[in-house]
Amino acid sequence: MTSAVPFQYLMHLLTVPVLAGGIETTFIFDTGIGVSLISESLAAKVGCSPSGSTYTGRRMSGHPVTIPMGSLNALQLGNARSENVDIGIFDMTAMAGLDDVEGFISLSHFRSTPVTVDYRAGTIVIEDQQSLADRAGRGTCVAIDVRHDGRYSTDVYLGLDLPGGRTITVEVDTGSNTLILDETLAGHAGIDLHAATTRTATGTDETGHSFARYFATLFGEISLAAAPACRQASPDVMFQKIIHDGLVGDDFLRNFVTTYDLANSRMIFALPRPKA
Repeated sequence: MTSAVPFQYLMHLLTVPVLAGGIETTFIFDTGIGVSLISESLAAKVGCSPSGSTYTGRRMSGHPVTIPMGSLNALQLGNARSENVDIGIFDMTAMAGLDDVEGFISLSHFRSTPVTVDYRAGTIVIEDQQSLADRAGRGTCVAIDVRHDGRYSTDVYLGLDLPGGRTITVEVDTGSNTLILDETLAGHAGIDLHAATTRTATGTDETGHSFARYFATLFGEISLAAAPACRQASPDVMFQKIIHDGLVGDDFLRNFVTTYDLANSRMIFALPRPKA
């Protein structure tokens, strides 16, 4: 049986209503975060205490972040309910602009449950086998590389063609806005990082590490390597020294209806239906 849950944008992030330990609250649906997170304050309310285990993930910059893990008795989005959920307990007060958000739900929650983001309809749909087959029949199936890091974390990657024909491997990250590429790919994308038209920003991230970022607009199109019709013209891009080829985020994904079918190592891309 399917269920549709409305989402709201917070900046470029998708916020969704969830039941966490029986409490109605708001999480961010984030395909790039890897591990699901709960705020320290909500964890205290629902009795989700640190178990003694930790998880160490790496930011796109490569810097490690270690968080204590706990077990949440239940986490539910729509009719997708998991019990005894491994979840990171995180101090979210340091994350600016997320005052009403009490956690992140990652793809680790959907390892065996297909889920669709219908951007035009403003819904996240929990699929059943019949609705999944219907999605596959209407859309384009694209093979993805599903990477599980133990029982805690899940990320997905696919091939993306840059202007000029270079194929790279990018993480699918609803938590990012514009396309992000490793700075070594600037030349392949036709961008001079030191041109007057390229904007530069330097600073320090939330983990205290410094960064340099370069912002430009690509000339030409990016497209899915396995589905060239799924493309975007002249996307904005941010270059930074990162550990991936790149990350493709909301600016690209929102042009499609996207289904994550991790059990079959695929995503399904479809054009949104015209509004009535």
